[in-house]
Amino acid sequence: MKYLFRNGETFHVIFASAMKRDYSVYPSMIGSESGLIYSYDNPQMISIFDDTHPLEVSASKCDDFSICLWYVSPVWAFHDPIRTKHALLGEFNKWTAVSRQRIVSITTNTEKTQTIIVAQGAPSEGLIRLVIYVGDVHIVNCPPAAASGQANFVITPAGVDCS
Repeated sequence: MKYLFRNGETFHVIFASAMKRDYSVYPSMIGSESGLIYSYDNPQMISIFDDTHPLEVSASKCDDFSICLWYVSPVWAFHDPIRTKHALLGEFNKWTAVSRQRIVSITTNTEKTQTIIVAQGAPSEGLIRLVIYVGDVHIVNCPPAAASGQANFVITPAGVDCS
């Protein structure tokens, strides 16, 4: 499954079940670029996903009695001296970690020093929680604005804040 946002960001979901043999999945096989990957059942284990680090799907784990689910997020780099990498990993507690219903926009300024992710909340939602990678994993809770129900997650090389 592939989720494409208006400004070109593509997030992928990989599903496996009833596997008869082990399988290696490369980004090009799913129309993806290199990125970060993690599984639904172990979201804290985040790995590089590229041509030298494919996803290894185990037939013994993804058998007739189980399902396996992975999420792939694109990685972007800021134009700071160390080219800090960052990625939206989404919501760890959802089947669809990054969805168009939740993520309104992802915008990086022209200097490539800041990315703003706008997330839509539900009317009764007190905080919107997103998981964002900036050198390491950050779990960020932002309050939605009362009028719009939207929260802004501001990513810089120094980390993530709400605005």
